[in-house]
Order: sequence, then structure tokens, then C-alpha cells
Amino acid sequence: MKRTRSAWITYTVLRLVFFAVPFALVYVLGLALRFSMMTAALVAAVFAALIGISLSVLLLSKPRSIAAESIHDWRNRDRTADDIAEDAALDGDAEIRPEAATEDAAAEDTAADDAAEVAAAGHAAAEDAAAEHTAAEGATAGDAAASRGRTAADADPDARA
Repeated sequence: MKRTRSAWITYTVLRLVFFAVPFALVYVLGLALRFSMMTAALVAAVFAALIGISLSVLLLSKPRSIAAESIHDWRNRDRTADDIAEDAALDGDAEIRPEAATEDAAAEDTAADDAAEVAAAGHAAAEDAAAEHTAAEGATAGDAAASRGRTAADADPDARA
């Protein structure tokens, strides 16, 4: 805790110093060169930002990495291993553990088997329904023909062919 806090303080203070000192120097230089206050401030801000970023990248790598690590630890303080694995899977950068790969393969096999069973049951049900429909049509045509004194073959032209 102490190490991360001192790294944050060091990083923040040095970033501010790396911006403030170049800003003040360039601003004073701009005023000495008779720039308007607004122009001197804009030029000073641009140069100070470039200088500050450059110095912090070059000189503050260790405090920055400690600060980044503390942010990561803080963000993951209440997360379980399951939450982390789920987020990694959603992000697409999950490391596949052997037992997870086995579980995933078994789940996929089960899902494929279930889908095949549903498809087969649906196909069989469709065939049964078609057979029942055909039988019902034949019975209906036969009943209607019998009531008129004709045979089922006379009533259904397709049945003759």
C-alpha cells in the first residue's frame, strides 16, 4: 500500500512539474518576444505538453508501471476467478485450460446430440403428420364418394393414376 501510494504521488507530482516548468519558461519567453498573452499561453501549453509527455515517458517508467499495477489490482479486488474467466472469454483473449477445453468439447457434443435428436424427432413428427393427413384425405374422399354412390377411386383422380 505504501509503495503504490508513494508511486502515485511521485508520478503525479513529477508529471505536474514536467508540465509546469516548461510552460512557465516558454510563456515568459513568449512574453519577452512580445507575443500577446493569449498566443504566448497557447504556444507555451503546446510545447509544455510535448516536453512533459516526453520526459514522463523517458523518466517515469517505474512509477508508471507501479501505478498501472495498483489500478489493475484495485479494479480486480472483488472479482472471483469465474468473473475473470468470463470477462476473458467475452474479450476473446481467454487462455484455454485443458479441463475447460474438455468441458467445452463435451458441452458442444451434448448440444450437437440434442440438436440431432430434435431434428430427428421433428422429421419423424412431420412424416407422421403427413401420413395422417394423407389417410384423412383418403377417408374423407371415400366417405364423400360413398355417400354419392361412387368409389373412392372415382372421387380422387390422382388415385386412378
